[in-house]
Amino acid sequence: MSKRDKFHDIVKQALEREGWTITHDPYVFKTDPKLAADLGAERLMAAERGYERIVVEIKSFLNSSQVFDLEAAIGQYAVYQVFLQRKDPERKLYLAVPHHALDNILSREVGQTVIEALKINLVVYSLAEEQPLLWKPQ
Repeated sequence: MSKRDKFHDIVKQALEREGWTITHDPYVFKTDPKLAADLGAERLMAAERGYERIVVEIKSFLNSSQVFDLEAAIGQYAVYQVFLQRKDPERKLYLAVPHHALDNILSREVGQTVIEALKINLVVYSLAEEQPLLWKPQ
């Protein structure tokens, strides 16, 4: 199981401010070796629609190479997507990235192409206090 991302608490608090209940911290898959995404959360939609459930993998993009960070994030996202489909297919997987990643590598051709082709759901967080999340589902 991996250690918590540097910005784990920022994303967790932002989700809670937006009405999400954190259901898992971490969200553990029953695998060998054990895998875990950072958070599981749910939020009541309109009463007739029930709960919306998500799993969030948080990434910081703090390495000197954002291409390396993108490759690592996409690989982890793909692995978790496979196991989430088996364990809990009604949950949507999101990759949480900071604004500086969206403004840099994810706005360039490589990032845009990969995100669109692999249909990766993004949630963009700010390092500034109490900024709303930017949701980019595919």
